[in-house]
Amino acid sequence: MSNKRRQINAEELLVFFKLIGSGIWYLQHVEDALSTYITVKAEIKDRGGGTSAENAKFLLSKQRRNTLGTSIRFAKDRQVLDPDLLTMLEAFKIERDWLVHRSLHENGDDLYLNSERRRLLERLNKFSEDAKRLQRLIAEELEDFVVSKGVSREWIHQKTMSDVNRNKGVE
Repeated sequence: MSNKRRQINAEELLVFFKLIGSGIWYLQHVEDALSTYITVKAEIKDRGGGTSAENAKFLLSKQRRNTLGTSIRFAKDRQVLDPDLLTMLEAFKIERDWLVHRSLHENGDDLYLNSERRRLLERLNKFSEDAKRLQRLIAEELEDFVVSKGVSREWIHQKTMSDVNRNKGVE
């Protein structure tokens, strides 16, 4: 593909914005999974594993106010995450910071160059894919932790499907 300069067309612009939106949406899933994980493993566990549902919701809502960077630092300081997962999250945060804070200034002109536009769209797509993978990895680590504390894996899966079906309007 040539490095010819041209204006981005409407279809490419739609893909560009869809990828940004998708990335931000899946980023929020990572943040939510990490907040839940930290709440269960660091906040509730440190209280002896027992807390009321009301207090657990309060602790989770407090943890959800943190930025990704704050949550990562908290998890690192408290040593509640697998080191490999922590490394992946730190790398993901660098990409998150680029997307949210620097992509316009560092890569805005790339939309006008064929080869650079393709690379930019691939980078945005990779960000979404990385977010989906990280959310799954955090969820798996959380599931393994609560199973180790006596919660049935079958119950977790049934509860998850029940919640999904409720959200879909299927009972």
